[in-house]
Amino acid sequence: MWLIAVNLENSSERVSTPVDSLPVRIGRKPESLTGEAVELLRIPWDDRLVSRNHCVASRDGEDLIVQRLPALTGRPRPNAFYSNVPARQRSPLDEPLRLTPGQSAAIGAQGHTALYWLRSPEELDVAAREYLERVEEEKASYLKEKAGPNLQRYEEVEQLDEYSLRLQLKLLQRDLPEQVLSGWTTEEELFTRTAVFLESALPGQKGVAVAFLAVDDRLDGSVEYRLLNPDPHKRADFRPSRTLLAQLDLDDPNPGDIHLWTSETDMAAFRTQSSLGRQIDWVAALPVATLDRDATLYHDTDGLPVYLYVETRRASDVAAVGFIPFLRLIASLVASLLSARERQRIQDQMSAYFSPALREVMREGDQSALEPAMVDCTVMFADRRGHSRILETARTDEDILLQLRENQRVVGAITQKVFDHDGVITDFAGDGALALWGWPTWGESAKSHARRAVEAAEAIVRGLEKDATYEEEHGRVMSAVRIGVSTGRIAVGKTGPRQQWHISVFGSVANLGARLERIAKEFRVPIILSGETASRLGGRGAKRLLRKLCFIRPAGFERSYPIHELVLPRELGGSGASPGDVKTYEQALARFVETDWDGCESLLRQLPPEDAPAQWLLKKTRLFRKDPPDPGWEGDIVSLSK
Repeated sequence: MWLIAVNLENSSERVSTPVDSLPVRIGRKPESLTGEAVELLRIPWDDRLVSRNHCVASRDGEDLIVQRLPALTGRPRPNAFYSNVPARQRSPLDEPLRLTPGQSAAIGAQGHTALYWLRSPEELDVAAREYLERVEEEKASYLKEKAGPNLQRYEEVEQLDEYSLRLQLKLLQRDLPEQVLSGWTTEEELFTRTAVFLESALPGQKGVAVAFLAVDDRLDGSVEYRLLNPDPHKRADFRPSRTLLAQLDLDDPNPGDIHLWTSETDMAAFRTQSSLGRQIDWVAALPVATLDRDATLYHDTDGLPVYLYVETRRASDVAAVGFIPFLRLIASLVASLLSARERQRIQDQMSAYFSPALREVMREGDQSALEPAMVDCTVMFADRRGHSRILETARTDEDILLQLRENQRVVGAITQKVFDHDGVITDFAGDGALALWGWPTWGESAKSHARRAVEAAEAIVRGLEKDATYEEEHGRVMSAVRIGVSTGRIAVGKTGPRQQWHISVFGSVANLGARLERIAKEFRVPIILSGETASRLGGRGAKRLLRKLCFIRPAGFERSYPIHELVLPRELGGSGASPGDVKTYEQALARFVETDWDGCESLLRQLPPEDAPAQWLLKKTRLFRKDPPDPGWEGDIVSLSK
């Protein structure tokens, strides 16, 4: 069996001893008499209702007998034992006190030290929770009978006295920059630094405890909170009163509302709260919000409003309300720092998707334009050709890392060209990128998104000219990238959580762009455009040489689409087709659609043998001559590339 003394204001403060044959003397500084065989149990926390040598306990079978010691000369007898319940409900116990297993008693009518007689120390946690539940019930019952806390408006708070003002200005100038403003990296670290700073920044106050709380009201009217500046070494016992927090207006919080509870006006309420303690003087709950006219409360990652919660024990005579301007200033500073970091985080995140010029426009634009919507856009899929095959053939770790660095360089070059042409990067694959034009819908470039996308595609190929390689397998130079471009209405916008959102695109137009990048491999050309993209090229875009390759039904699609090659020089890996070659090819394609296989082949034979699209269509012509399509065929070709 165990005798355990516990601090009711902080159940983590406890001392214990097993009780066998020897009696136990209990007190703040217990002493044994000469020749006395006795164990000593010292109460280390500050409770003046416990005497230096208060009582002695001895075992009687399964029970514990506790008896107060006689009074010393000139001193009153030690405080009596009371039922271990909230202070207003306590009643004196008969002596000698007999505790059966599981029972407890408090020392003094207003004391916060209790003695428990338990079979094991582990039972104390359950007993302590039961006590706290009774305390909370008492608080709720009492507060129903009286008015709520004082509600202060910031404009109505009295000013600090001159001494306090000078001291706090000194703290702001010297300690605040070093202790709070510099070096923090996370929200939790900022809250913790600020709490530690404030706990030493209120002149004349003792026992200051500071917490940042995310407060949530439940459907049943109760309130929960999450401590945002956890400090297990200093705040293991810190339990802000849920009953008091429940009086905050969480449905419509006002950044200017400051709640203040003081012992002068709410003394009885404090007496019933073990989480605050009998010696509490005042508590303040301040919204964490900037001082701007249109400010809103700061919310944590779960969307809960955040409050600065400050309590003091054994305060000086300085009025509690006099410190509110200083606390409000610190709360607003924290809100400003977090707001600035959030803006920077958004800017940093946007830098992965938007060019610097577009980000500048977006700072002044309507951010709701980033939400998912159906938008007329042009998408571009760019992929580094042969990257996967190169990695598969790498023999050593050094070879793999070298190729990954090369891939990073190529993807970086693709991204820069997209940004140079006012595009948006929506995603990165291991060896390529997905880009978008026409979204967000503000800006001049959004009106000519098809042309801007094609210009970017050509710039990418030209920018990677030195990476183009001559391949014996194909008998010509091959570009370092393959690109598919598609235009039409797609679903686009931000997706994912607030902390890690990214841009996503959905729809058949986006899927078609991905398929065209793969189909470019079949035709062995760098860039293929959808028919819609080609039809929208006007002005300077119309001067580019395009070649209609065929009507193709991509893998997974139910219908066919006309596709076009953006003709590029052979030194860039393009087909190098001349305007005459394009005319001849498209005449051959018309014969192909009409199932005139001989006429089609005759025209295709007039084109250079290194013209890869011409050789592709010639192969298809010979296959169809051997195995003709069904009646009603309209010239479409099925692609198996995904």
